[in-house]
Amino acid sequence: MPKILIVDDYEDNLYVASLVLSRDNHEIITATSGREAIKKAETELPDVVLLDIQMPEIDGFEVCKRLKSNELTRKIPVVFLTAKYKDSESLAKGLELGAEDYIVKPFNNPELRARVNVMARLKSQMDELASKNQELARLNEELEGKNKALLEAQNALQELAITDPLTGLHNRRYFTERLHEEFLLTQREKHSITLMILDIDHFKRINDTYGHQGGDQVLTEFATILKKNVRQHEIVARYGGEEFIIAMFHIDDSAVRTISERIRVDVEQHVFEFGDQQLHVTCSIGVASYPTVCQDDASLDALVREADTALYHAKETGRNRVVCAPLASS
Repeated sequence: MPKILIVDDYEDNLYVASLVLSRDNHEIITATSGREAIKKAETELPDVVLLDIQMPEIDGFEVCKRLKSNELTRKIPVVFLTAKYKDSESLAKGLELGAEDYIVKPFNNPELRARVNVMARLKSQMDELASKNQELARLNEELEGKNKALLEAQNALQELAITDPLTGLHNRRYFTERLHEEFLLTQREKHSITLMILDIDHFKRINDTYGHQGGDQVLTEFATILKKNVRQHEIVARYGGEEFIIAMFHIDDSAVRTISERIRVDVEQHVFEFGDQQLHVTCSIGVASYPTVCQDDASLDALVREADTALYHAKETGRNRVVCAPLASS
C-alpha cells in the first residue's frame, strides 16, 4: 500500500486531499508545517509527498530542498500543491529544486488521483530498481570475491607446479624450461651462462643415521644457504634427491669461482641442527660456463654434461671441493 504524505497548513485542504486519495487505498499521513513535514518524511519514508508551497516559517520550496539533500528522503517524489496558476517562475524554481510535478489548487479530483498514482508507481519502480541494483552489486562483489579466490588458487597451483615442496626452490621441470629460454637468449646476445651443480656429500649416510626427517632438515637448510649466495635474478633449483643446480648469467669465471667456493665454505661451516643433534655437512660442486666450454657442441645438453662431469670429478677426487670445467684447467 503506497504511503502518501500530504503537507498543507490548512486543515480543510488536508481533509479533502486525504478523502480523495483514500479511495485508491493509499495510506495517508498529514503534516501542517514544513518542520513537521521534514520530520515525518524522515521517519515514515512515504512514497509520495504532496507539498503546499505557501506555508509559514518554512515554505514548500525550502522543505523540498531539504528533502532532496537528505540521503534518506532524496528519492521520494515531490508534487507541489500551488494556488499560483501557471506561475512559470514558481514552476521553474520547484523543478530546479528537484520536484517531480505540480498540481494547481483547487485541484481536480481525478487529476489529483491520477498524478499521485503515477508518482506512487514511479517510486515503486525506483525502489525495485534500487533493490535490483543492490542485489546486482552484491552478486558482483560475490563474483569478484570468487574470481579473486580462483585467481589465487590458480596462482598457488602454478606455484606448486614449479616449486619443490620441501625446500621451496624451483623444481627440475621449471629449471629446465627456464634454462632453455635463457640459453637461447645467451646465444643470441653473446652473453655468458654458468651452471653450478651441487651434491651433498654422503647424504645416504645422513638419512641412515638421522632418518628422513634429519635428511629433510639438511636439504632445507642447504637450500637456504644457496639462496643466500646468489643474486635475485639467478635460478636455483632442486635437481633431484640431494642434488641442486644454479644458473648464473653475465658473470666472469673469477666471480664464479669465488661464489662457488663461498658456498662450499658456508656449507662446511654451517651447523645443521635436528632435534638435539648437530650435523656437519660438506658438498661437492661442478661448474661449467658457456661459451668457455662447449666450443664444439654449443648446446644446453653439452653444458649440463660438462657441469655434471666436473661434479663427478669433484666427488671422485675427495669431495668437499669445487671443480670447474674444462677439467684440464682445474
